[in-house]
Amino acid sequence: MGEKDGQEASCNQSTKQTAIRDDLSFSGTLAISSDYEKSISPQESPATSYPEGGLRAWSVVVGAAFVSFATLGWINSFGVFQAYYQEGTVMNESTSNIAWIGSIQFGFIRVPGFFVGWLLDRGYYKGPFAISSALYILSLFLVAECKTYWQFVLCQGVANGTFAGMLFGTAPTVVSHWFHRRRSFALGVFAVGSSVGGIILPIAVHELLKIMSFQWTMRVMASILGFSIVISNLLLRTRLPSNAKGGIFKFQMFKNLAFSFCVLAYNVSFLGLYVPLSYLNLSAQVASVGRPPNYAFYLVSFANCGSLISRVASGYLADKFGPLNVLIPFTFVAGITSYIWPYVTAHAPGIIVISIIYGCATGAFVSLLPSVPIRLGRMEDAGSRVGMATTCILFGSAAGPPLAGLLHTMSGGFVDVGLYAGFVIMLGCVLLAITRRLALGQWTGNF
Repeated sequence: MGEKDGQEASCNQSTKQTAIRDDLSFSGTLAISSDYEKSISPQESPATSYPEGGLRAWSVVVGAAFVSFATLGWINSFGVFQAYYQEGTVMNESTSNIAWIGSIQFGFIRVPGFFVGWLLDRGYYKGPFAISSALYILSLFLVAECKTYWQFVLCQGVANGTFAGMLFGTAPTVVSHWFHRRRSFALGVFAVGSSVGGIILPIAVHELLKIMSFQWTMRVMASILGFSIVISNLLLRTRLPSNAKGGIFKFQMFKNLAFSFCVLAYNVSFLGLYVPLSYLNLSAQVASVGRPPNYAFYLVSFANCGSLISRVASGYLADKFGPLNVLIPFTFVAGITSYIWPYVTAHAPGIIVISIIYGCATGAFVSLLPSVPIRLGRMEDAGSRVGMATTCILFGSAAGPPLAGLLHTMSGGFVDVGLYAGFVIMLGCVLLAITRRLALGQWTGNF
């Protein structure tokens, strides 16, 4: 009997060790293995505690996709507003000044991340989400009432961006409550929402502006986005218990060098990533002065068509090979296409192909952005970690297009803009590679 018990104990110990080794292999990191093991309690191991699918889990992903559609999808559609505002219909401002509206909007969507992530980790989700939903919808309707440049900055830039961030900031972590082994794929499906929004919404705005005033166009769009937000309120739900500790600002996270370099890499990359998307429409119009091409207003939608595929595909690949192993090659492609973009603006087939390829590259980046911070620590404070990461990339998100607009104003063309975007994206690739090295403790492996 004693010998049998000893064999069973040895077998159980071996099984536990094998499970831990398998899980660490999936997470793809040796540098944080001790933190990762501590985060898995006997009551909550990834193999048994995460649904990994089912009606309830996928309904959460659908709800998050509606959030992505109505927030990031809307903000990614600013290219159509950039071109429309430059016509002088509602304001008379320079390219760079108008770009600040979209950049503030895109930057401020990052600001509330640390706060809403901190609330989520402590179990406060439904109430703040409902209040933020009402304020976001109100801010969308207020854009229709704007008359001056600074009113657009405050309403479309600051208010739209901030309240969109209150909604979008927690969505990746809420999705992660329901998936572990298939997390990157689920996050890719969630990110599809912003691609669909980026395809449909700019076309809708462009077509509505042909048949009605700017004010009524904004009211119609606000109603559509508001309906999407209502659906997300009905579907989204957290699952894991709230047991995180500590203050709102968790600066100790930056003691993890991999996390610090990850945030730095995101910042540098975002200085260039959204530059081509912001100026695709305008560059095609400028290159065809006297005969504005019909396809120019649809270039951002072409880009988002490309990103629609890559967001799901990159998530699937990341679950197999690790998010950074997938993210780095896609980001490299974005850098190359940024160099090429200014030279094909006058050629319809060329600019359409570049738009689709660039959309694929940036779609993967957006899809996998939360995956790396989530893996660099424990699940109990994942909301704060993702929130801190998204808030800290505010500078790169907000400053990129205006800097590019300044370069365009100074040079009078888009060649220098493309060189700038390509350079900072390539620098971001190098920093992502360093992040991967720090996380793994070696140059090879899945992360």
